[in-house]
Amino acid sequence: MGGLHYVLLWVFRSGEITVPSAGSFCSKTHLTFEDVTVDSRQAPTLLRIRLKTSKTDPFRVGVDVFIGKTDNELCPVAAVLAFMVSRGNGPGPFFRFQDGSPLTRPRLVAEVKRTLEKAGVDSRAYSGHSFRSGAATTAARQGVEDSTIRMLGRWRSSAYQLYVRTPREQLAAFSKELAGGSAGPSQTVGRRQIAASGQGDSAR
Repeated sequence: MGGLHYVLLWVFRSGEITVPSAGSFCSKTHLTFEDVTVDSRQAPTLLRIRLKTSKTDPFRVGVDVFIGKTDNELCPVAAVLAFMVSRGNGPGPFFRFQDGSPLTRPRLVAEVKRTLEKAGVDSRAYSGHSFRSGAATTAARQGVEDSTIRMLGRWRSSAYQLYVRTPREQLAAFSKELAGGSAGPSQTVGRRQIAASGQGDSAR
């Protein structure tokens, strides 16, 4: 399956694209081949992924998640299309390995940790939440509006702020501003980031 689930995971909660265990797949609740479509067969630019259930959908109404083409090496549209060709359109969970076994949450986390360790990164600080945390942090640093971050991550409230991390050097700079009598927070460290950073690392 390569790095496909890494490309997509930040948009989804891990439970939305995996199954709890190898024998627990149910087509009525879990992601299948039919749930993933594109806007054009000739020149696809947009993925539509239908989630039949999710954490913020207790009544199982379903929600569509749209992912656009990025035209770079991590383009999710290109990655999904290549995976779909390799996978085939047979029944079963959408994300599965060549031997037919489904992508379970424990295996996803294990694969993430294995890849990090292979790259020389200490994997102990990472979990299934790390992609959403990283995405929210990156978006905040790039000045993406709060409402857009909430929409992309499908957070119903300001709970997404628990995922945003502020670099220590920015916190240090903000402290200097306060000590110097600055009238307000700097442009790089806003009220949103300070509030989120106070949550520590528990949101991973």
